[in-house]
Amino acid sequence: MGIWAWIQPVDRIWKVISDQEKGTLQVYDEKSELVMESKGLSKEEISFIETNFLQIVAINISGNKEDIPIVSDVVRLIEHNYMYA
Repeated sequence: MGIWAWIQPVDRIWKVISDQEKGTLQVYDEKSELVMESKGLSKEEISFIETNFLQIVAINISGNKEDIPIVSDVVRLIEHNYMYA
């Protein structure tokens, strides 16, 4: 399972959870509300999305953690970008 912090251009951080085993991809907004969910994806499709999209626009914050952080916890990990202030 991968947990990603996807920084939006208007000072928002969305959380993306990718799970190759379950074949799911979930996107949560800054209020931890589910924005999008894709089910039934193959391991190759999830890997493709992680490699060609998430690694470019997001930061992988999953590491070896077992628990899933809420978006407000992710905000503390990311430095403020004054370009979008």
